[in-house]
Amino acid sequence: MTRPETLSAGQARRIALAAQGFAEPRPTGRIDARHLRRVIDRMGLLQIDSVNVLVRSHYLPVFARLGPYPRDLLDRLSWGRRAELFEYWGHAASLIPLSLQPSLRWRMDVNRFRENGWATRMSERRPGFLDEIRELVRREGPIGAGATGEDRPTSPVRCGTGTTARSRSSTCSSSAR
Repeated sequence: MTRPETLSAGQARRIALAAQGFAEPRPTGRIDARHLRRVIDRMGLLQIDSVNVLVRSHYLPVFARLGPYPRDLLDRLSWGRRAELFEYWGHAASLIPLSLQPSLRWRMDVNRFRENGWATRMSERRPGFLDEIRELVRREGPIGAGATGEDRPTSPVRCGTGTTARSRSSTCSSSAR
């Protein structure tokens, strides 16, 4: 019988950090879209969170791996005319490489027709709201959530099953309750 290999906590930690790209040296010189693509490819996605104590959280993983970089590069890859990332609920609200979108279509289709899904609950709580948003997107093209005119988040609330959002909306209940 062979003895299983074991790792110390330090070895396991170094392996995990290396797998996330922290063992690679930071690039020297000008950081460009190739560098950002490499980071995102390695991580698979960037989680979006509107909390911005320092900066919006999706900028931080790239900074941690590349050092200072032009944030507008990530903005262009995410929301520019030739975006390479799209917003989707991958693990949480995330920026995901557009190349993965076909692999997620099945999930999008399943959720589109769920009778107990978010869209159904939203339609019941705010009749006409989704039609208003669809019309806004038809008229304006791709937009960020801030372009909807909805109030900015102010307090933590719990929505659905296990997801946390910040909103004043009556569609969710306060986490303090």
